[in-house]
Amino acid sequence: MSNGEGTKDGNRDASRQAATIDARARARAEVHRLADTMRDASIVRLLREESARQARLAVDAAGIHADFTRHRLPLPALDALLALARAVDLEGQRNAMFDGASINFTERRPAWHVALRRPPHAQAAGDPVAAEVARTFERMFDFAEAVRDGRWRAAGGEPIASVVHVGIGGSHLGPQLACEALAHDAGRLDLRFLSNVDPASFERATAGLDPRTTLAIVASKSWHTTETARNAQALRRWFARAGIEREALQRHFVAVTSNVDAAAGFGLAPDALFPMWDWVGGRYSLWSAIGLPIVLAIGSANFRAMLDGAHAMDRHFREAPLERNAPVLMALVSLWNRLVLDGGTEVVVPYSDALRSLVAYLQQLQMESNGKRIGRDGEPVPWQTVPAIWGSTGTDAQHSFFQALHQGTSVHPVDFVVVVPPDGDDEHRGRALLANALAQIEALACGRRSDDVDPMLAKHRSTPGNRPSSVLLLDTLDARSFGALIALYEHKTAALGWLWEIDSFDQWGVELGKVLASDIEPMLDESAHERGGDVRSAQRPAATPGAIDTPHATVQPLITRIRKALAARDARRAVPPAA
Repeated sequence: MSNGEGTKDGNRDASRQAATIDARARARAEVHRLADTMRDASIVRLLREESARQARLAVDAAGIHADFTRHRLPLPALDALLALARAVDLEGQRNAMFDGASINFTERRPAWHVALRRPPHAQAAGDPVAAEVARTFERMFDFAEAVRDGRWRAAGGEPIASVVHVGIGGSHLGPQLACEALAHDAGRLDLRFLSNVDPASFERATAGLDPRTTLAIVASKSWHTTETARNAQALRRWFARAGIEREALQRHFVAVTSNVDAAAGFGLAPDALFPMWDWVGGRYSLWSAIGLPIVLAIGSANFRAMLDGAHAMDRHFREAPLERNAPVLMALVSLWNRLVLDGGTEVVVPYSDALRSLVAYLQQLQMESNGKRIGRDGEPVPWQTVPAIWGSTGTDAQHSFFQALHQGTSVHPVDFVVVVPPDGDDEHRGRALLANALAQIEALACGRRSDDVDPMLAKHRSTPGNRPSSVLLLDTLDARSFGALIALYEHKTAALGWLWEIDSFDQWGVELGKVLASDIEPMLDESAHERGGDVRSAQRPAATPGAIDTPHATVQPLITRIRKALAARDARRAVPPAA
């Protein structure tokens, strides 16, 4: 190729890139224009006047009925949002994720959690990733079933009766949610979860357990996460007090990690180590060996069913047109609400006690994924990104924060996750649960004008309505529908990241606090302070009293105050109790 031809090709590429950027800008500008003019659209009027609304904004996907009809989203605005989705090449980015491309562009790696959910018949022959996943699942299932049926014995020959899972963030929230949601399928094992480094959490997690019949799982990709490492050390000491040490400990400890050498140095046997891969992010990892406690709880067949449900949602996300694609519609509705509503939050209310940990899981999934301000071009994005996620289970939530949802000055859209109860009961409580969910959905949309004869009281009793909500209806909560539900939220999160032009798969904002905590902790030691501080502090230039630009100056008064409190605590402990 001549230099002239190369220049022409480069010019054509530059022209295409400029045209793509221009198309994105025009599509986004149209969405923002419509948001400015349609932000006060009446939900009731839209339901009454848009005859195609139900057909376009309600969809069935992988066994879940998703209803987005009760939002301030006129159908012309939906068309503009769909045009934006095409302008940002949402379909192409989605396909790249499924193909294992490095869509996590700041870390230059795939986000390939969907590969974990492919059934064996859908795997390409000779695919090394598929083979590695299959080997890991086979080992995990064999181990879990051996523990469940009593073939895996503790050091003293007893069957395992309880399991303590140690992990934090994605290594904890997903497994705990799944074990609670599917507890009706659980076997005999008593499963506990330990995440917080607070000593009280350890005491609660081990209360009433016998070390001689307890198995500990340590889930840590790096094996250096402070909270997990210290809780693992505390568990090892707990076992040692019961005489379980060295080789005996290998019958009571297993690990999920990518740092095999560190885990082996901790005293774990090779056959008790399960791998993690850098192409699976922590908050997307419950489908991997991180899901070991799930398999221990519900068995390998139910875990497979959970994978199948997620894969069904994967297929829907990849194959359904954008107009009928539940995760895409969910993301478009969320983007629209971020533009037209003033609350800056999204509320999640599961009408199922089994899903009581769903909100905490979604907080990490959505806020850690999309809590970003820098776009693909390395510049701050000029639009709002992730809303704050919060909520609680219904009907409890109706008696705490629903007052603000109905009559507060800010508008917060709600996801109602409604599950048809599995069994009837003599008191019809399940039916009452469903009726309450439907009542809140209608009350938020329609409101109420009080006819009280006292005009002042009538104002206080009236509710404005026009408060948006989505409904995710599950006919049953089982392993398959649970998998589909989690995959639905995963894909909504990824789609929003592509729409906002950010990286949903990194988490650089989490790192700074870890670094500062490791620096500050030695400063809380009074004796180290009296000796001149820790090594890192000694290597710094002398601080100027009162200067705000010295290390940790913004929290130095708190460090001093806490140091005194710790010293007083230790002094009290040193005083022998009165006779």
